[in-house]
Amino acid sequence: MMTDSEPRDVRFAALRQDALGHAVAFGGQAPSIHNSQPWRWRISEGALDLMLEPRRLLLSTDPDSRLAILSCGIALHHARLQLAALGWAADVDRTPMGEDGETSGPLARIRLGSHGAADPRAVRLVRAGAGRRTDRRTSPSAPLDFDRLRSIADATRTEGADLRFLHRRQLFDLAAAVEKAQQVEREDAAWQVELEAWLGGRRPSGTGIPSEALPADPYQLVAPGRALRRAGTALVADAREQSSVFGVLSTAGDDRADWLRAGEGLSACWLTATDLDVSVLPLSIVTEVATSRDMISNLIGWQGYPHLVLRFAVSSTVQPETRTPRLPFREIVEYE
Repeated sequence: MMTDSEPRDVRFAALRQDALGHAVAFGGQAPSIHNSQPWRWRISEGALDLMLEPRRLLLSTDPDSRLAILSCGIALHHARLQLAALGWAADVDRTPMGEDGETSGPLARIRLGSHGAADPRAVRLVRAGAGRRTDRRTSPSAPLDFDRLRSIADATRTEGADLRFLHRRQLFDLAAAVEKAQQVEREDAAWQVELEAWLGGRRPSGTGIPSEALPADPYQLVAPGRALRRAGTALVADAREQSSVFGVLSTAGDDRADWLRAGEGLSACWLTATDLDVSVLPLSIVTEVATSRDMISNLIGWQGYPHLVLRFAVSSTVQPETRTPRLPFREIVEYE
């Protein structure tokens, strides 16, 4: 415990280390592809490194680690917000690993600066993060107003990513892209095995999506992975009769720096939406398959590279009882 008799620089150093720990903890609450939590943090004197954790990569679903790095970008933005909410200025050096597949280097380094007043917007979004959920309802019905959607898109773009909303007439093509991706996945045995390893059952490891958090399967005949994928198709197919809105998260480029930025944009998007009582459901299947991803690119006029399709709906007043698990703090951080 610090005392007033301790030197000022010692107390300040302790405050910095405490702030970095809070940043790691909030970053660990970020959503990720199949809740794989593919990040690892390293705390040093006044700095925080974000690295990719190779043991939690999805080699069949995400062979180039694009969605894993995007997930790390969400955690990075979460950590930045927590520091701002605590009143810390921070510089971020984004240095994605080399293109040769190396996974040991940092994706980004956060360096703490001066300490001052808390950022009110960051405080609000951190509070929203405590109530963030992945909304897997099959039939949201209340209409969304344009002002909220515009605020969500603006927040995404502030982080260097883009969010484009689809017109109703484009949902037919979106459904076709989902169906094409499902067909490819059904024919890939390794893909199916990997899905089943991350979805369903009770998961003491602290990762993956437990059965209780998956959409209800009225037929009770398919494995959890297929139930989740089928639910995604149904959401798109039924969207023409509902008030949900679909958008495409994209970036101007398609390298590792862009994937990280896409994640930071998604974090800003999702937390802003939560703060505005708008739920978000990411659909990754349409960008996991190259052909389907090209179909989504065509939907946005080949203006950028799509990473995810997102469904937006008015938040439900009934929150799911089961949240996806999280790894304990000690398993996602190391000290230098």
